[in-house]
Amino acid sequence: MNNKMLQIVRNGITYFHYPPWENGGQVKLGFSSRCGGVSKEPYDNLNLGYKWGDRTADVVENRRLFLALWNKNEKDLVCGDQVHGTNIALVEKKIAGALIPETDGLITAETGVALGAFSADCLLIYLWDPCARAIGLVHAGWRGSLAGIVFFAVEKMQTQLGSHPERMQALLSPCIRSCCYEVGNDVIETAKNSNWGNQAVYYPKGNKGHAIFDLQQTNINILCSAGLRRDNIDANPFCTYCNPSLFFSYRRAGGGATGSHMGIILLTEK
Repeated sequence: MNNKMLQIVRNGITYFHYPPWENGGQVKLGFSSRCGGVSKEPYDNLNLGYKWGDRTADVVENRRLFLALWNKNEKDLVCGDQVHGTNIALVEKKIAGALIPETDGLITAETGVALGAFSADCLLIYLWDPCARAIGLVHAGWRGSLAGIVFFAVEKMQTQLGSHPERMQALLSPCIRSCCYEVGNDVIETAKNSNWGNQAVYYPKGNKGHAIFDLQQTNINILCSAGLRRDNIDANPFCTYCNPSLFFSYRRAGGGATGSHMGIILLTEK
């Protein structure tokens, strides 16, 4: 599709949206930056995750500010308690406000409920089938990617929501990109032993057995293996590690305290 998420500032919040899907009036989505919230260092400013040790009151306020851009609040939001696994949950509106244990992927065909996921280098993958009016949101770090989580999300949208991969569309969020994602032998060995090893993309670097892992291209390849057309998949040019003024990065923080971005997607009323 050769499109990308666009940066926008609204109500003092800097975030990314995607007009090709939103202009049809059926889907709304966003991916936050770190700009526009109330958190203090090292979570400044728009930290949307509770896990890092930020003041709860600040995260609550940040979420209020971000979700209000879509006239939503936390009672409308469903998230997974992300564990870098492959569980995909089918979300119904009646569980709005829930945190689903041990879940990294969410799908739904119900309007009004907002699917949410968090990242601080990992990739978020948005899925949309305009014919089935079904959406999904997947959190994919290297573990989840090599375990095929996005493949399972597409598969579950087929079996549970009547989606067809050839008409589905996918959008990839900002994440740590191949310019900066140096990994160890554990990732390389996992890739070699993965059912999706042939789709994994990594490049040799240096003399210490390290490699550069391409998180986006790996998931693009897996999406294609799940039946999506390549021209229905849009990647993203932003690297979270390279852009400290815009994004949090767990790798850049050296594994220490940092903030989290939030991605959301929801279906509008017909």
